[in-house]
Amino acid sequence: MEWKKYSVEDNYLSLTGILAIFLFFASFYFQSWLVFLTAVTILILIMANSFYLRHIGKHLHFENIIERNKFFPEEKGEWVLTFVNKGLPIMKGNLRVYFDDNVTPMDGFGEKRPSQFEVNVPFSLNYNESNTLKIPFTTKKRGVAKIRRLEWHIPHFFGLGETVLEYKSLMMQEALVYPLPVTVKNMSTFLSNRPGESYVPHSLYEDYLSPAGTREYVYTDGFNRINWKASARMQTLQTKIYDPVAEAGWNLSLNIADGHAITSKLEQLLSSAAELAYFSTKQNIPFSLCINIRIAGAIPFYYIPAGTGKEQLQKVLEALAIVDQHSSILPYDKMLSYYYRHLTEQPYFIHGGKSTPRSDVLFNLIHKRGASLLELYLHDGEAMLKLRQAPMKEVIAT
Repeated sequence: MEWKKYSVEDNYLSLTGILAIFLFFASFYFQSWLVFLTAVTILILIMANSFYLRHIGKHLHFENIIERNKFFPEEKGEWVLTFVNKGLPIMKGNLRVYFDDNVTPMDGFGEKRPSQFEVNVPFSLNYNESNTLKIPFTTKKRGVAKIRRLEWHIPHFFGLGETVLEYKSLMMQEALVYPLPVTVKNMSTFLSNRPGESYVPHSLYEDYLSPAGTREYVYTDGFNRINWKASARMQTLQTKIYDPVAEAGWNLSLNIADGHAITSKLEQLLSSAAELAYFSTKQNIPFSLCINIRIAGAIPFYYIPAGTGKEQLQKVLEALAIVDQHSSILPYDKMLSYYYRHLTEQPYFIHGGKSTPRSDVLFNLIHKRGASLLELYLHDGEAMLKLRQAPMKEVIAT
């Protein structure tokens, strides 16, 4: 069975059975057919009720689809629950769905529990019937919302108790709510003006191996930039155009811990990181992300390698959405040490969150390899990107 079954019975049900047995034997003493039929009827109903409850749910199937829907706050979505019943009909059932409070049932339909909502829906299912229940919701805050529990409450024939079918497996539907970006000051200040290989909208430097087209010649153009083939074809002088390039690339390193707990500025930190991700995508800046969440794998923390474009932006937003107050924390110094020793460094290293004397030493080592150090500074609800001065102290990273 997919379902765990347990019963909640009223004491009056046992008393009813005892009374029926007493009437059964009393009918022989009083030689009353009416008492006999009453007792037999009650006993038959009790046995039918017992048979029904023993076999209910044996061929009830829930289609546990794997689905992750992505939202921003204040968007609408729905849980889709599909059931197929090949066994005894479920009559006058009541379906109870418990899910995370990152999403809220629409129109106040539901009861608030600690960190969850409970929604009760009358729901019956006949033999050999399939039915789908949809529960609409509105997204409220960043995070991952899941259906945590699914229960089907089925009343007894006499109304003296109920049997509960609880779904035993994990629910695979998820609602992923992205963080809303907040304004981060000074982002444009740190666009590099040094030559490099990354395409940028505006730069003093060009990639002479990547021609982008031609335009009409003006007297300020160098003679060596004239495209003679295009000029002959157009019957007027044409100048070669190259892609503007510069040294670009950001690595955002987030420390979501404050001592042994999650930082109280978690939401502001993640929303600021989302804004940096949007900006880097718009400016075509390669962007990588490190978060000191402990995970299993070759890299012991959450890491997204450098990339550009909408696909990279989606990866970063998903990473920011899954962070919660119950995440397992990897010491920030260990994450920085691993980054310094094993991962590809970017021209700009952006630190966000708390720092320690040990992390300052590692910042210094990263800076000595040529990376510019920046800090995502949070204060009074505002975020700012500023230059971080590397400490002068030097030790070997361990």
